Amino acid sequence: MAKKEHNACSVDAIADIKKLYHAYRHTSDIDRKGLFFSPTCLQICRPTPSYATTTRGGIVQFLKDAQEGIVPVHNSPSVDAASTPKAPNTLAKGNELEGKGVYTIRALQPSEYKFGNDEITAPINLTVKNLEQKAEEENWIGMRVNLWTEGGAQDTLFVKVQYWWRREVIPEDERLEDEGEIGWRQCLHDIMYLGPKDGTEVEVGLEVL
Repeated sequence: MAKKEHNACSVDAIADIKKLYHAYRHTSDIDRKGLFFSPTCLQICRPTPSYATTTRGGIVQFLKDAQEGIVPVHNSPSVDAASTPKAPNTLAKGNELEGKGVYTIRALQPSEYKFGNDEITAPINLTVKNLEQKAEEENWIGMRVNLWTEGGAQDTLFVKVQYWWRREVIPEDERLEDEGEIGWRQCLHDIMYLGPKDGTEVEVGLEVL
C-alpha cells in the first residue's frame, strides 16, 4: 500500500507537506481551509465512526460545527461524557482562558500504515482493502498530527489524526500562493483519538508548533 511510496518519498516532499499544513493551521477562514482538501477528501473516525464524510464540503461543515463547540466526543468510549473537553481554538476566540492551539507533525512510521477495520471505514462505503489500494495507486503520503491547546485554564480537546496527502490537478481558482497546476492536497483524515489530553501530546524530538 502507501508504505512503498512513503519510504521512497523525498525529504522535499515531506517539507512541502509540512509547510502546507502550517499554512492550513494559520488560515482562519474555514471555507478557505477547505481549499487545502481534495474535493473528494475522505474522513474516518476511529472513536466515532459516524463522524465520517466523503467530501471536502462535509469536512468543512464539521469544522464549522467544531467552531461552535459541536464535536462528537460524547460518542467516544475514550471520553467521560460528564466532562466533555472543548475543541482547541474554537470557542470564545480571543478569550485568554482558552490558550493557544498548537500541534506536532511527523511522517508516519511503517507500523502506522493502517486504516483501522471495516467497521470504521463502512460509513465512507469503503473497506480497509479499498483504502490500501487507493493509497498505493495514488501514491499517498501519510503524516501524524497531534492537536491540543496550551496555556488555557479550561479543559480542551486533544486530537490525534493521521492525515494523508496526494498530488493532484488543482483548478486555477483553488491554487494556494505560488502553486502550479499540480499540488499536494489532503485526501484522507483518519481521526485516531478525540478526548482529553492524556500525556502523549508531545513526542520525543518533535517541535510544538
